[in-house]
Amino acid sequence: MTVPPFALLALAIPVLLLGEQLVARVRWLGRLNIPAPIVSGLLVAIAVLVTQRVSPGSLVIADRSASVVWQWLALPQWSFNPPAAWSKGSPPYVYAPLLILFFTCIGLNASWALARSGGLPLLGYLGLATVFAALQYAVGIGTALASGVDPLVGIMCSGVSLMGGFGTATSWSPDFEKSGLQGAATIGIAAAAFGVVAGGLLAGPLSGRLVEKKVKDRVVRPGPLDAALPIDAATSTAHTHDAADELVDEGGFLQDVANMTRAFGKTLVHLLVLALCLKLGAFLSAQLGGVQIGSQKLTFPIYMGSMIVAAILRNLHDLLGLRFIETKHVDLIASFALAWMLSAVMVTLQLDKLAALAGPMLLILVAQVSLMAAFAYWVVFPLMGRNYDAAAMSAGMIGFGLGATSNAVATMRQLARRYGPSPRAFLIVTVVGAFLIDFTNAFLIMGFLNWFKH
Repeated sequence: MTVPPFALLALAIPVLLLGEQLVARVRWLGRLNIPAPIVSGLLVAIAVLVTQRVSPGSLVIADRSASVVWQWLALPQWSFNPPAAWSKGSPPYVYAPLLILFFTCIGLNASWALARSGGLPLLGYLGLATVFAALQYAVGIGTALASGVDPLVGIMCSGVSLMGGFGTATSWSPDFEKSGLQGAATIGIAAAAFGVVAGGLLAGPLSGRLVEKKVKDRVVRPGPLDAALPIDAATSTAHTHDAADELVDEGGFLQDVANMTRAFGKTLVHLLVLALCLKLGAFLSAQLGGVQIGSQKLTFPIYMGSMIVAAILRNLHDLLGLRFIETKHVDLIASFALAWMLSAVMVTLQLDKLAALAGPMLLILVAQVSLMAAFAYWVVFPLMGRNYDAAAMSAGMIGFGLGATSNAVATMRQLARRYGPSPRAFLIVTVVGAFLIDFTNAFLIMGFLNWFKH
């Protein structure tokens, strides 16, 4: 039996809905903050693996599509003729338009005006997060080399899967496979799942210790990377908690569809803007991907071009005082694309690829968790001011630094319930963790991938 590519996309939706039901009904799964498509997709991937082992060749899942119409927005061409590369049997994955759409949404939300509203503390915090991501790669690559495994495994078990999370790991896996890492998606998703669980277990106790042992009062005193950040009505405690709730308490895939349908006019406008960014970005990626560095061509993923075009367009939009691009609506489309994409990827995971790498991966990931704890405790906390806000931001760094902004927000909400609100910590962590770090991290990934590709 062969499951064709578009049947895979259709199958991904009920798998996703099953995951949402499991997360909603099994309490401990909900507390882990693991995305619904990962939960149910893993069960289906295990079932597929067992079926293939029991009856080899009885089940084949085709995950690549040669449909030019479906892939057209992501192709650097205006015609509907199949690209020459496809004749070699390498058409893109059927979910490629969804992952490019997801990254384009990140670019369209990369508003300098929003970042500037957080002031110097936000920029300082973004700088710390970027430095930490670079340290993750250094530790991952170093541990991989010491363990005698491919340094690409170390890169995938670093900022790609931990700082980046499930979406980034999935999106970059085709490029890692082209560069020589077989089973990249499986490695990345396994590492991201480890990071989410570890981050959820580490963030609360460490930030609680900082509050109990280090914070003497709730007075905000500027630290080396801190500064006065005015909290007006737009960034009040209530508003900030509402924004955090939106990040954590998502309505689910069908609710996303209903919300997009209900605001059909706005959805159409945003989809047209995103489509323009995808098409122009495809041409930009094709041009930059042909740049020669030494004896090798630069690896420049097609979604990087779309993300850059989207960021430029968003900031031109803000500079001209326009108001038709709304961050909340872009988030809605991104949530829809990411959930559908993750579900499709999970069904096609090659779990047997993990067996040989389980030991080295565990060693790399334990080293990464230790690095995260040390960085949050001895770097983020003192540099952000050694106060209650700094403790909350340390918890936030652990949350999204090990895989999920939802972990960061959930931990900060728990701190707020116990010790009181920290509105500016919520503002800074959600803006940096939700999209700014994904933008800077993408360039780090590209750099390290080009450096260590085979």
